[in-house]
Amino acid sequence: MIKIFVVTHKENPLLSNEVLVPIQVGTNETITPAILRDNTLDNIAAKNGNYCELTAAYWIWKNVKDADYVGICHYRRYLNFYNNWYNLKPSAQKKIKTEDFKNTKLYNVSSDKLEKKIASILSEYDVILCRPYKFKTSTLTKNYCDDHRCEDWDLTKKIILEKYPEYKDNIVKFLDEGTTFHIGNMMITSKEKFDAYYSWLFSILFELESQIKIPEDAYQARIFGFISERLINLYMYHNKFKIKGVPSYKIIDL
Repeated sequence: MIKIFVVTHKENPLLSNEVLVPIQVGTNETITPAILRDNTLDNIAAKNGNYCELTAAYWIWKNVKDADYVGICHYRRYLNFYNNWYNLKPSAQKKIKTEDFKNTKLYNVSSDKLEKKIASILSEYDVILCRPYKFKTSTLTKNYCDDHRCEDWDLTKKIILEKYPEYKDNIVKFLDEGTTFHIGNMMITSKEKFDAYYSWLFSILFELESQIKIPEDAYQARIFGFISERLINLYMYHNKFKIKGVPSYKIIDL
């Protein structure tokens, strides 16, 4: 069984079926009574303003027991398994309006066929991620420090070295010198690999949270979401996962 959780907080997702399962994040008023919430059972929903879609990831890690493969996408961003526009140009993301998205095969495919398509990919790969951006004049470390507090990034790397010293060389290779950036914390993999990754990630982020003052600015307060977008790259490449990078749709009028 494959379950891809569609993370949302303010809109009903365009896609909802047996495979694509909407989940509302945070502690705001429920969008609709039928929607799954990440503020139930074992959860960190109250931290959504700082952890972004990771509050859903935590909920999946701790509470989902009935799926062989799990994943995350967003109510505005979906992994594209079908259309071939990306074969014509090296783009990682296609911006598209809702009405145009409704004409895509992804929107119209049955959940059974979608599950078979994803299962076929995962029979050959360890994980499905967004097709990466390739920085020409930057690195993951520089990119983070250009847009956010660099001292938080430096502390994150220090915590990784203390907890997982075997990552030392690859912190340099894939973060300080790395130019490959799989964005969005969007992924699909086996539940076993998903759990292992998030066990690793949250051990780092919770320690970081205990040592810093979270920025007051609402955008910068999303610190753990921003940091995790970079760390997923480190983890996947350090562990030599066979990665299938697929492009994504971004719905621009939601």
